[in-house]
Amino acid sequence: MRRFRFYRAIAFVLAALVLVSVAYPVTVFATSVRLQDDFYTAVNDQWLRSTSIPADLPSVSGFQELAQSVYAQIRADFDRMDRSDMDCSLGQFLDYCDMASDYTTRNAQAAQPLMAYIERILALESLADLDAQLTEWVLDCMPLPFSIHVSPDMGFAARHALYVSDPGLILPDVTYYNTPVGQELLATFAETGQALLELAGISNSAQILADALAFDALLVPYVESAEVSGNYTQMYNPMDMDAFVAFGGVFDFEHLFQALLHQRPTEVVVMNPKYFAAFGEIVTEANFPKLQHWMLVNAVFHLASYLDQSFLQTASNYQRTLTGIAADPEPSDLAFLLATNIFGGVVGDYYGQIYFGEDARRDVTDMTNVLIETFKQRLMRNDWLSTETIESAIAKLDTLEVNIGYPDQVDPMYDKFQFLAHEDGGTLLDNTMTFAKVARAENFARYSEPVNRRAWNMTAHTVNAQYNPVTHAITFPAALLQAPFYCSDQSVSQNYGGIGAVIAHEITHAFDWNGAQFDASGSLGNWWTETDTAAFELKTKAMIELFDGLPHGNGFLCGRMTVTENTADAGGIGCALEALRSLPEADLVAFFCNWATIWRNVATSSYEDLLLTLDVHAPGKIRANMQLGNLDEFYETFDVTEEDEMYIPESARVVIW
Repeated sequence: MRRFRFYRAIAFVLAALVLVSVAYPVTVFATSVRLQDDFYTAVNDQWLRSTSIPADLPSVSGFQELAQSVYAQIRADFDRMDRSDMDCSLGQFLDYCDMASDYTTRNAQAAQPLMAYIERILALESLADLDAQLTEWVLDCMPLPFSIHVSPDMGFAARHALYVSDPGLILPDVTYYNTPVGQELLATFAETGQALLELAGISNSAQILADALAFDALLVPYVESAEVSGNYTQMYNPMDMDAFVAFGGVFDFEHLFQALLHQRPTEVVVMNPKYFAAFGEIVTEANFPKLQHWMLVNAVFHLASYLDQSFLQTASNYQRTLTGIAADPEPSDLAFLLATNIFGGVVGDYYGQIYFGEDARRDVTDMTNVLIETFKQRLMRNDWLSTETIESAIAKLDTLEVNIGYPDQVDPMYDKFQFLAHEDGGTLLDNTMTFAKVARAENFARYSEPVNRRAWNMTAHTVNAQYNPVTHAITFPAALLQAPFYCSDQSVSQNYGGIGAVIAHEITHAFDWNGAQFDASGSLGNWWTETDTAAFELKTKAMIELFDGLPHGNGFLCGRMTVTENTADAGGIGCALEALRSLPEADLVAFFCNWATIWRNVATSSYEDLLLTLDVHAPGKIRANMQLGNLDEFYETFDVTEEDEMYIPESARVVIW
């Protein structure tokens, strides 16, 4: 949950599994809750009353249950796999998994694997000393007061660009800092950090933590909230190379960029100009002790996951406080998750090839084509856009890339991983950092390469879906394409209420407030008339107002932060419903029930509060119920009237796409 973006390098390999929610269709309403008052609860009542949150989880959802079943499935496969006949990458995954699971050795090593990283940070004597090592520091994934990576250029999607940003904060969002909860979290962070430093044999832990917190406080005024950073265009600020390097102060950014990219970029995309304008006032020799200790604390926090159980248990204290988790996961589960995150592409390829059939791919592809055509017909009937803008929208729809199941090939990056066994001096931490260094070098190497629109940003064993506005691609991994989202044994109405609505949701993202600012090539560009832009702003404002301030848990929903997902939900369910209604076997009850069940979840109070601050999605109950209230067919199917709580006045209902 911590957004320390200086470790984004590791994230290229250690991408965390994203868990959303799933369920099974319910068509019998054995509940005291009237569906006309709360459809979500009426459909999910039995599940909600019988489901408890395990001590080692912050929430339980249907998506999560499905993801856990996928992990149990592949874990059982790997446990009984014959290693004598397998490719190198899969073999290295299993070797790494064995090493992660070997807590006897990890406990015996204690802090020893960490010491080289600690000593490297403590050996620094000045900013000039750090600058002299800056290229190696970046490639070795060491913490820094800035983040840097290569991604497709939002302004010209056919090429890559160099992006720089602030390093992130200790607390999950800048809005936490002036709240009592935020102060409690900082105290827990300090307590946890001191304990970790003491485990590493560092005596002056209190002063180190005080310095780290002081440096974090210097960053706070210049870091944007999740609400602001959710607007892509505000994060895209190309700057001339000469202008940007002037921000570096002691740091020679020009030398760094040339060393990493093997050429001099003409411009840099600055994701947070406010931060870099103040960079020279924050990263100074006077602040060097604070910076050094900030780097030390963050390194220890992030690398604790690859050390012994004392480090694991201590580091999780902050996470437990943040999310409301009562206990740590089983050590064997943590080890397997570490390994699958490191080798995500390899594991996903195995899962896709073994468990995803071509019949399912064809069927889901056919459904996707139907939904794209339905969306196109809805555009052609649109009554608030000009013909010019509608034609541009259809042209964009015609260039949409569709990824279903799993990629055609595994990323060749994994072939460059070189696992080092215990007997050869390898440790879990060193292997992890070596793999992360390979991934970071691969990322910078992309700068000179054209963008591959078919490249996947998700693994095939992930229970989720995605729209990427720059590659203009929608992705549906194999793990998602099973019941209740999609199954050949389900009715077509259930499938449209599940995967159909999800597919159309991702299509609609191309036309939400963020996606609509990208053209058919995936580049930022205005393809709207001025009049149409004004009309779209009004409709988006109406969607914001519909959700803004809705109570949930201990807080209230931010309509602006969640507007893109709410827009996609509205377009997704509306498009899927229209496609279904053209079929003779359409069953709207089954459709609406499966829509409501896929969002069911329960969560700890702390985790709900966290999601209200960070998550661009509305909570499951709200996103399920509110979108139904926008649809005339829902009122007709279930005889909902203005006397019922599900009723939304016609003047307040929002239909954009």
